[in-house]
Amino acid sequence: MIVDSHQHFVRLAKHRDIERFRESQLAGEAPDSPPELSDADIGQSLQTVLGLMTKRGIDTAFASPRAKAMATHDGAAEQNEIWADLNNSLVLRACMLNRGKFAPVGMLGQHGSAPSDRIARQMERWARAGFIAFNFDPDGSGGRWSNPPFTARQNYPVFEAAQALDVPLVLHGSESINPNFPHTAVQYLVADIAGFVQLMMAKQLFREFPRLRFVIPHGGGALPCQIGRWRAIAKFNDWSAPDEILGSGNVFVDTCVYNGLNMKMLFDAVPLDNILFGSECDGAFPGIVNPETGDHADNTRSYVDESGLSSADRRQIYFGNAARVYPRASRWIESQGSKSNSSL
Repeated sequence: MIVDSHQHFVRLAKHRDIERFRESQLAGEAPDSPPELSDADIGQSLQTVLGLMTKRGIDTAFASPRAKAMATHDGAAEQNEIWADLNNSLVLRACMLNRGKFAPVGMLGQHGSAPSDRIARQMERWARAGFIAFNFDPDGSGGRWSNPPFTARQNYPVFEAAQALDVPLVLHGSESINPNFPHTAVQYLVADIAGFVQLMMAKQLFREFPRLRFVIPHGGGALPCQIGRWRAIAKFNDWSAPDEILGSGNVFVDTCVYNGLNMKMLFDAVPLDNILFGSECDGAFPGIVNPETGDHADNTRSYVDESGLSSADRRQIYFGNAARVYPRASRWIESQGSKSNSSL
């Protein structure tokens, strides 16, 4: 059984009717109602992803809206809540039309003026509808990083809700209006790095929320390369050490790194208990080929398979850890257990 814990329905969010709705929102035109896509439209948007999943032997993917589309710095709080609800409703429909292939991960109507208890209520509503986790933008200012650290008390209602609902928060960056921080190349990785370091700085956070879980995408940002630096700076500043927050079972990373060397570095730096398989299948770099492998750069399964891990360790990364970190996913993937197309 292979579960891809990091996938985005990019093409679904880029449907012209969906993008036009957001454009109208931001232009102040206040559209009366969100667009309604047909099942055929939804199915067509998923054809490439489903084909790649079959080719790569991925049984189930935890799918969320397009990360760039979260755009938490845009619009007003009310607009962002409506926008998040629209994207979540599409993700849910796509998952229900392809039961066993996908499990829904939501976005939240974050905004600088939105009180976090409002975000928490939105999270509770979508969790009741079956969502297994939520993306959470640790910046929220479009790459300006002008907000207080996301770990501060202004977000405690969100953390309380996530702990009570038993859902992880995926610290994923979004759009950037800072030309120094292109969103896919820099802003997402800045969000990973800043998110992990802010968790190191917030020594009290996991004492107050001992069952709160965060997933840091893209291999934890600089974690595979700079864990030694972070160990030293944590000791120097009396922060929580990276090994401490990983060992506590509160922080996890995924395998969205795009060559074999860095994948091996990830496995050397981070305990296997903290690593989830992820590929961003057809999301980050559609169609881009890694010349070293002759295959798509985002086929991270090939890097895991060729890393030298034992079959037991690969099973843990491909499925075991995801089942533990995302307990609400069982209702979505149980039907795959008897018809897995993967072998380890």
